[in-house]
Amino acid sequence: MTLIEGLLAIVIISITVVSISPPIFWAVATRVQTQRAEQALKVAQGEVDRVRVLVERNEVKIAQFNLLPPYSAGATESDVRKRTSSNFPAAPNTEASGKKVISTRDCGTGTSGNDDVTSNGSTWNGTPSRSINAFIRVDTNGDCIADYLMQTFRSQGLDQQGNQFQGRSTQNLAAFVMGVRVYAAVAEPALLAGRGKTEPAALRATNGLGNQLDRPLAVLYSTVVRSTEGSHLELYQKLCQPADGQLTGIC
Repeated sequence: MTLIEGLLAIVIISITVVSISPPIFWAVATRVQTQRAEQALKVAQGEVDRVRVLVERNEVKIAQFNLLPPYSAGATESDVRKRTSSNFPAAPNTEASGKKVISTRDCGTGTSGNDDVTSNGSTWNGTPSRSINAFIRVDTNGDCIADYLMQTFRSQGLDQQGNQFQGRSTQNLAAFVMGVRVYAAVAEPALLAGRGKTEPAALRATNGLGNQLDRPLAVLYSTVVRSTEGSHLELYQKLCQPADGQLTGIC
């Protein structure tokens, strides 16, 4: 092989590498985003299931309301779902309880309060944030570093008679609508800066982080009704039926 042939071969190889690299990066980035979205949906569904179990077992008394998602006073079932409502929960803009995380293992006690991810050493005690504007850190791979940021909220709810729940001793919280938003950890700067959005991230082909930098990867709404209540069907219908009497079809 002559020197010219060798140089020509190098040029051809370089052109080939340059031409195929962008599609490879594009495919990998798209696949990573899809996997993150799938995991985020599992996190959201897990939170809904946790709340359902509490309600089904009647483990939610007045003193245990901190086990439920927070709510805005007077927030109706329609408010929780409709972006056009003035009471529709905005994107979170603060973190709950410092750098603690919900993790698959015991992370021990944090050693510093710095912002670096290695200081996320404390494990969350399983209690949701009491602020509707706060997010909770979630670790899914057991390294005690947040992979997702979860926001939960609910409507004020109905009692066993179908009346608005006011927390009276004669009332039992029997039905409500809850919502869960799960953001990627990379969205934290935008959330803390008040630039977070509530619309789900579009899972389209991308060669970067896409719009998961400020939008949730998963958004899930669910109607929670105690099935042991004799009037559970009526409660369910009332949650899904706005003031105009027309069923929304989204319950």
